[in-house]
Amino acid sequence: MFVRTISENEILPALHLVWEVYVSDAAPLLKPEAVAGFQQLIRYENIVPRIRGGEITLFGAYEGRELCGVSGIDRRGNILLLYIRKNWQRRGVGRQLMQAMYQYCGQVLVVTRMMMRVFPSAATAMNHLGLCDTAPVQTVGPEVFIPMELMIAPGAMPPRREKKKTAVIAGAVVLVLAFLGLLAKMVYNEARDVFQNPYPFDSFGDYGDYGGYGDYGDWFGDDYFDEETESLSGIDAIPEYEEKGLPFVIKEENYLDTPDDKKTTYVDFEISYPQIEGLKDGAMQEKINEELRICAMETVDRIYENPDPEVKERVLGEEYPVIADYVKYKVTYLTEEYLCVVFEDYSYEGSEEAYYVGLRARNVNLKDGTAYEVKDIVDLKDDFVEEWLEGMKSESDSEEILSELDGTQMRKALSGEDTKDGTYLPVFFADKEGVEIGFSFHYDKNDEDDLGYGWVTAPFDEEEIGEFQSENPFWDLIK
Repeated sequence: MFVRTISENEILPALHLVWEVYVSDAAPLLKPEAVAGFQQLIRYENIVPRIRGGEITLFGAYEGRELCGVSGIDRRGNILLLYIRKNWQRRGVGRQLMQAMYQYCGQVLVVTRMMMRVFPSAATAMNHLGLCDTAPVQTVGPEVFIPMELMIAPGAMPPRREKKKTAVIAGAVVLVLAFLGLLAKMVYNEARDVFQNPYPFDSFGDYGDYGGYGDYGDWFGDDYFDEETESLSGIDAIPEYEEKGLPFVIKEENYLDTPDDKKTTYVDFEISYPQIEGLKDGAMQEKINEELRICAMETVDRIYENPDPEVKERVLGEEYPVIADYVKYKVTYLTEEYLCVVFEDYSYEGSEEAYYVGLRARNVNLKDGTAYEVKDIVDLKDDFVEEWLEGMKSESDSEEILSELDGTQMRKALSGEDTKDGTYLPVFFADKEGVEIGFSFHYDKNDEDDLGYGWVTAPFDEEEIGEFQSENPFWDLIK
């Protein structure tokens, strides 16, 4: 693990990580106005000029090429950001980022203290860790916080140049930097991923109205929150099944590209996808692997290689155009005869505001290469659609989801016959507990029916799906 300053072409992935953790851990506890203010602060087009001007410095913690955490501080010593990726929390990443900022404050900024705002419920813990209250509880706009500070030890400051040569003596000071994140979490009941409901506000105020140096709560994620368990989200929450003793293996391939010849548009891709090795039928293995690669790269093709007209239009109309795609995958079901892979896709399609989260899946018969879709595995009759819609409402925790469609339109969308120009993309996957069927949403950003969900799937166990199963051979592949 190493920590360094973040370069300009790494800013967008860093902001992507910050927003993911913020929406999961901090936003549920805050007023909408505070969340809107934070979103305004970290907008790509807002933060880049401040970084270029030296007003803000971002640090990244890296394990190999993986960005594990992000921190940020302004030139006055105000902590703006400290967010740790979910799978790296409680592993010392936050401590290393804090140490980097501490040294930077003392040696580069030459300030005497670091300042932050703290939830009142976390103030006592912060006091025990060496932070001092500088004022009682404050209320500024939608925020309630206690101002706290950490003094920079003299040994961390560079010696001042004196007019005559003198010895500068500083005592050795050892500081244990440990911080608590949020003391409570809200677990979403919607479709797994925190990015699926990214708090889409219509307008944003000046963040300076909220105190000027960032959100006061979950700078630290839950890196130091002593929990025995942690809720998972997104595809990480899907319970996978893998048959033992398989005669082949699954290996990961990665497509990483940040073209440096793009002078006016930020372009960045990080795509991961699985590949089979050791299948007896070599031709079948090649066919399936290519299908998996194409599925993983689907958005890259649509927004970059062969861009849609609307993507081109956004790029031309933006001062800071962004083309980026980040794809991760999970093998949710694997036997000698059947492979199910889900791909979770985060994309910026021409601008920082044109941000989407999507889900795709490939369900493949490893013997003959057949790829299964929703229309193949269930009979899309009225009783199924009614039962499925109730599951979608339960998973999204919204009675309004899909209210813009009638039963016939839902059936056509689930079958792929009419997806309303790609707004409702049918998806299903198998996992250890059964199958899940739903939509990956791609609403136009001005669509009033958009409730903010990236994807939602309704789960069915073996008993629940039994009465709706088609006669397709797919069901013989599920244990």
